[in-house]
Amino acid sequence: MSGRTKKQHTVPRFYLRHFTQADGELWTHDCLSNSVRKTTPEKTAFETNIYTPVGEDGSRIELIEDALAKIESEAALIYPDLLAFRSLPHDAKAIFACFLGTMFARSPTQLRQFAQAMGQTAGKLVMEREFREKEKNGGLTGADVAVQDLLHNNDLYRMDVDRRVGLVSFQQAETLAQLMTRMAWNYEISDRQQIVTSDNPMFWVRGSGGPRSGIEPYGFGLANRCAVIPFPISPNVILRLDWNSPIAWTKLPLERKRAKLANQYQAKHKERLLFFRDLDQGFAALGMKYMNTIKQIDIGVPGPQIDVVRRL
Repeated sequence: MSGRTKKQHTVPRFYLRHFTQADGELWTHDCLSNSVRKTTPEKTAFETNIYTPVGEDGSRIELIEDALAKIESEAALIYPDLLAFRSLPHDAKAIFACFLGTMFARSPTQLRQFAQAMGQTAGKLVMEREFREKEKNGGLTGADVAVQDLLHNNDLYRMDVDRRVGLVSFQQAETLAQLMTRMAWNYEISDRQQIVTSDNPMFWVRGSGGPRSGIEPYGFGLANRCAVIPFPISPNVILRLDWNSPIAWTKLPLERKRAKLANQYQAKHKERLLFFRDLDQGFAALGMKYMNTIKQIDIGVPGPQIDVVRRL
């Protein structure tokens, strides 16, 4: 790819432009610094080479970044139809579902949590296999036994995992897109409460039809018939995907209480950034209230503390 882009946006610029004011700027709250700043979509939510790891030959692998650019371009052409509350034909729905799948996979939250999950399993599995091989061959030493005891005492050690391991999250995008094309899509419109978005805007929660309300961080996949995706597409519209709605492509009123709940979901799922059109210090307070991102990926097995770092 000629003229490659080092500054890669974790949230697409075209998406954030739909949350800007007339001057083309929006507000960003960063919960790590507890700061609010007004900026353009070009100058927020980006990192250097986050999607272009270095290959064995020392060159950057552009596959993910190139794919994201193509998917974004196609989704941007469909976006005006969503803002006009139109019904999408099947092909356009599939394209936008693919975009939503990558919105899930590309977020810093998913990269970090996938890396944590990989580190939690892979490191232990390799060391466990080596121990069993030595045990089988009669080659165990006292040091091996001591290391094995340490391995199974999760309170005594921590592990660093390279965040680039989390790029495997993109393997989930196609499966998620296929599921989303089968869901019912509707528009929820908030007239009295501004809607925020975040650096991890694509997630699912348990709908009111489930046996329990609230967010299920573990054992609750998108195929679950209680899953609901509340994806903000503008400061007053949420694109709602669910399995149980008897209608589709319908404009539904979003009462203020539920709009606030949608903002709370964004704050709970964000990695660090909330985005909003009009300045509201209540959103800054919301971002600080939910500083710790909800855990969406849990392998269900106790493990050591995993620290995800940008590079080992």
